[in-house]
Amino acid sequence: MNRLPLSGTPFPFGLTFVPPEALGAVAGEAVDPVSVLVGACSVFGASFVFVPAEAPWAEQAVPALASEDVAPLWAVSGPLWPVIEKRGVLDGLRDTLTHPGEIGAELEESIEALLAEVDRGVRCGARGIVLAEDLAGTAGPLIAPDFAIAELLPLYGRIVQQAESLTVPAVFHSDGDIRSILPAIRRAGFVGVHAGGGLSFAAFERLYSAAREADLAVIGGMVTAELGDPFSAESLGNAVGVLAGAGGLLVADDGGISTGGEVAGLATALEAARSV
Repeated sequence: MNRLPLSGTPFPFGLTFVPPEALGAVAGEAVDPVSVLVGACSVFGASFVFVPAEAPWAEQAVPALASEDVAPLWAVSGPLWPVIEKRGVLDGLRDTLTHPGEIGAELEESIEALLAEVDRGVRCGARGIVLAEDLAGTAGPLIAPDFAIAELLPLYGRIVQQAESLTVPAVFHSDGDIRSILPAIRRAGFVGVHAGGGLSFAAFERLYSAAREADLAVIGGMVTAELGDPFSAESLGNAVGVLAGAGGLLVADDGGISTGGEVAGLATALEAARSV
């Protein structure tokens, strides 16, 4: 089984879905997205970073990061939301309950394109695949667990198998609380989850515990809601540092950072976490 790169190192840290424009203040004189990412990783001492496959600069970012000993993880958007949005969000979500087979057939049509995206990322030098699909939000699940397990996870498993055939591990990303499907995510072959966007740190801790019980590594911990002021950011960092010491956590943002102020809070939290 392929494991996450650098997951055995002391206190691995990475950046996930932080937009390059929010990182500008810590990236020195860098202007273009690739240079900004490389510069920010250097400042933060990051050992991995998510590279969104749909970004026009993605293929240039992978080798640039790898040359600086930063593991690029190729982030591919999942198949569900384009199908739902084509029907209209409310109708599409309802159809996952009333017409799951029809939705499943439409999802099947997208699998070859997703497999090709996995190939493209690995050819560029990516060291892991992230399949990003939001199945939950701040208010709870968006998709019924039965639908996710019956229709989505088999497709996800084919993406994992493609990654494994290319000797790279696969990680699953979703916002919100996905504890109900963590065992199914593990059975599909994922080795880790990046989860918790929109959750409090207490809720993230519960998710972390459930993921560890399911034998999944966890990426995250730096809850955006706590990064708004130095005091709360430092407190968060102390708590994340303790959790990282328990094992199985690759410290990172939760995917919700969008401003330079939150990036500054991330720096404060990271310094506190590393000092625990």
